[in-house]
Amino acid sequence: MITDQQMLERWGGESLHVYRDRAADAWIIIAVHSTERGPSAGGTRMKAYGNLQEAVLDAMKLSAAMTLKFATVKMAWGGGKTVVYLTRELDPQERHALLLRLGAHIKNLSGQYYAGPDIGTTSDDMDVLHTVAAPYIFSRTPATGGSGSSSVPTAYGVFAAIRATCRQVFGTGDLEGKRILIQGMGNVGSYLSHLLRSEGAYILFSEMNAETVKHFEDQEGYELVSAEALFDTDCDIFSPCAQGGILDASSISRLKCRGIAGAANNQLSDPALHAGMLKERGILYAPDFVVSLGGAMGITLMEAERMPYEEVIAKVQMAIGEALEGIFRLAEKENCDTVEAAYRYVD
Repeated sequence: MITDQQMLERWGGESLHVYRDRAADAWIIIAVHSTERGPSAGGTRMKAYGNLQEAVLDAMKLSAAMTLKFATVKMAWGGGKTVVYLTRELDPQERHALLLRLGAHIKNLSGQYYAGPDIGTTSDDMDVLHTVAAPYIFSRTPATGGSGSSSVPTAYGVFAAIRATCRQVFGTGDLEGKRILIQGMGNVGSYLSHLLRSEGAYILFSEMNAETVKHFEDQEGYELVSAEALFDTDCDIFSPCAQGGILDASSISRLKCRGIAGAANNQLSDPALHAGMLKERGILYAPDFVVSLGGAMGITLMEAERMPYEEVIAKVQMAIGEALEGIFRLAEKENCDTVEAAYRYVD
């Protein structure tokens, strides 16, 4: 049962809003995990799921991760998330109307929750939401007064995380000659690859889209790694920038890297179990909720605090680098895995 008390208590959030959108045969879930430090904020994920409970659990898990992200860098925000569970493909008119109805639900929360884009939504979609949910929408297009996509600050945050991970593993943050394997060459992964190559890193990548593969293999000269060989490929740093839940007992046993730092959310299938497995294998794991916070941090700094773009990028890199260095030191001192250390660091 979706509203099972035990499930809600394990989540630890404040409020869960589930709406049946009959016109689009869709479900809208808004999870407000915490407003203790300030309003909750998080992306709007629009995609198909296996069932409603899976969509609700995703919203819960992602909203909790947002709380951790903001708390790690001591920002006055809490975690929230929107999940729009699609049961069929929508035509443009249906999708636009669904966004307007979603905006009305966000508006009705009266500032408890601020939304931005996530998987399946864009800054153009935020423009639509803004027409009915202002001022509770982040990451609109620059043409409408927003800061645009969060992909660039996210990529800079991952870049800083890879530096911090290399510094801990190799004793230096110098990326010259380091073999970095990026899974997923979307907006974040592709921008990250350019940042890394500018520092002399050797880029390997794994990607399912044929056109994207052709571009990065033929034009950029990166080395393609098949999905089947992803976990068996020698590299210094593995950077998951696609779907979550890819690291489990089977994949961890095959890894041939020294560290992991990527933008994907919820990379560990079971964080309590699999963070310990990575520690036992001597693989340094940079907790994903720290690595990927650059987008949320950057957008809120630019739009809520009106910080100039150049300052935002510098602050994102410094904050993520310092947080990870603190987490890595604490993990060494307490002889615990880095996920446990991250929770202690936040406390």
